[in-house]
Amino acid sequence: MGRMNGWLRGLAVVVALWQVPHSHAWTLEEAAKPYKGVTVRTIGEALPPLEAMKAMAPEFTKRTGIKVEIEMYEHSEAVNKVMLDLNSKRARYDFILQPHRELGKFVANKHLQPIDRFLDDPKLRDPSFEPAKVLYPGLWKEISWYQGKVYGFPFTALTMYAWYRNDLLNDPKERAGFKAKYGYDLQPARDWKQYRDLAEWFTRPDKGLYGTALQGKRHEALWYEWLNFLYSFGGDVLDVKAGSDCGPVIVNSPEAIESLEYYKSLVKFSPPDTLNYFWDDVMALMQQGKVFELIMWNDATYAVAEDKEASTVAGKMAFDLVPQGKGGKVGQVEGWSYLIPASAKNQAAAYLFIQWMMAYDQQLKQHLNGGASARPDVYASKDVQKLAYAKASMQTNEVAKPKATLPQSGEMTDILVREISTFLVGQKTAKAALDTSAKDISKLLGKCAPLKYPVK
Repeated sequence: MGRMNGWLRGLAVVVALWQVPHSHAWTLEEAAKPYKGVTVRTIGEALPPLEAMKAMAPEFTKRTGIKVEIEMYEHSEAVNKVMLDLNSKRARYDFILQPHRELGKFVANKHLQPIDRFLDDPKLRDPSFEPAKVLYPGLWKEISWYQGKVYGFPFTALTMYAWYRNDLLNDPKERAGFKAKYGYDLQPARDWKQYRDLAEWFTRPDKGLYGTALQGKRHEALWYEWLNFLYSFGGDVLDVKAGSDCGPVIVNSPEAIESLEYYKSLVKFSPPDTLNYFWDDVMALMQQGKVFELIMWNDATYAVAEDKEASTVAGKMAFDLVPQGKGGKVGQVEGWSYLIPASAKNQAAAYLFIQWMMAYDQQLKQHLNGGASARPDVYASKDVQKLAYAKASMQTNEVAKPKATLPQSGEMTDILVREISTFLVGQKTAKAALDTSAKDISKLLGKCAPLKYPVK
């Protein structure tokens, strides 16, 4: 409660500052004059949201004279390069795009510049941008705040939900055959029994089609994917209210064990190499029309659902919330944040670009080209509403559950990836794997994270 009150007090100060009257109209061009000719460099994940930002950056440069250089890498490589730069204090990057669950580690190591410094500066702050009013407040808090202090803005408000082939779902022959076998109409999966039935029905290896595809590689993608099952079955990793909180370890609850056993049951409806797949692999399979349904990220939907040059199933896809279990309607809070390193050389120029990118026009353009905005008004756009995945993204944002942003969050993920992998390859039972996970996470976090469920 103390942390929540701190965040609310900080938010009240920020809101009050935005309400201060201005003697003259603020303009980006005027604010950028001291930084003309400066080059700001950033790094992020090579996916459509960053590609869209790269396409828009020349417009910012034209208006301000500030050049923007963008480095794009695979998820893990982007994270590792940032950690190397921050730890070495080389200050290669003026702002960084990083998964929000790295926040605790960055803050503990004093790697970040809180952005209230820029929000307090009338020369830099655009009074027309009021994040407390225009962003999903819960998402902004979880993605870009840590223990009551604001460190940035959401670059992408990410979540995962169900993807499926709508053309196959509505094929009259498929509908008739499915009903004859299962006794109910072919429809998007509302629960996990229906999800399994659909996966079984559409598994046809002789025709190169599989019901689903798991991200079963020993990689963080495995953890991210399983979380959807864990949450829906009514489980969680820690019994806490916010990502920056520490609390009892519950990852070995009966609900968690049941969710992991169910998850493995889908291997038989996945391609033979599914335990070597991560997100890029399953996305490629869907683009090639080789999978009926899977659980995947919203920032990858554009490349499958809309990009006709890259995807054979563009225009044939539909999207929905993760099937419901004991946990009801759920999704996961995830996101990449705009953050400014404490060691960055061009902090003010970087902030001006970030602020420009958070404005409605840029957010809309980025979203329409594969982004995942944290602004509700973007989802209200008629153009966005035409996207096949718009409704699923919006609904999942509204029911998303936070995940740990503690300094040890990366090590917690490593523990779970290791143990889930041992279960998938048959070295341990689901209970043994999760009991070990719970014991190791409790030891890692210390006294604030006691075991709620006993382990042998």
